Amino acid sequence: MVVIRLARHGRHKYPTYRIVAADKRRAATSKFLAILGTYNPHTKELNLKKDEIAAYLKNGAQASDRVLRLLQSQDVELPKWAKTHDRNKSPKSEPKEEETTEVEGPAEEATVEVASETAEKAEEKAQEVKDDTGTVKEAEQKAEADKKTEKVAEAVEETVEQETKKEA
Repeated sequence: MVVIRLARHGRHKYPTYRIVAADKRRAATSKFLAILGTYNPHTKELNLKKDEIAAYLKNGAQASDRVLRLLQSQDVELPKWAKTHDRNKSPKSEPKEEETTEVEGPAEEATVEVASETAEKAEEKAQEVKDDTGTVKEAEQKAEADKKTEKVAEAVEETVEQETKKEA
């Protein structure tokens, strides 16, 4: 697969970048197919070969996120599938804030009923998880322990009955 990405170039501690078309499997600074432009981040100078970039994109080359942003700043026409990563977007693991609207009447009562049903289901699920013993082996061990405690309880009752008979 062909990618359009930045390849570091320039002197020590003063990087400049080439915008290159390269094979995805190669290292970022190794052989490339073509130089499509240059970018100096210090002066924000950007030189592009727009026709060659458009040809590579038309043939399916994937541009990196940074290159796409640079191309957008120069108003290069991009394919519909080319999208940049939104850095301001919250991660998926965090819950999104939901907008609440105030509703009056039967809809509000239905919402309360649904919420209470959901809470009951959650409590039932929590109880199931609490009661869950885990693996089958653990369940068997728990059953054996229960039988032993029952036997001990029966033996204690028998001894108590025998002692009460002896005293009487």
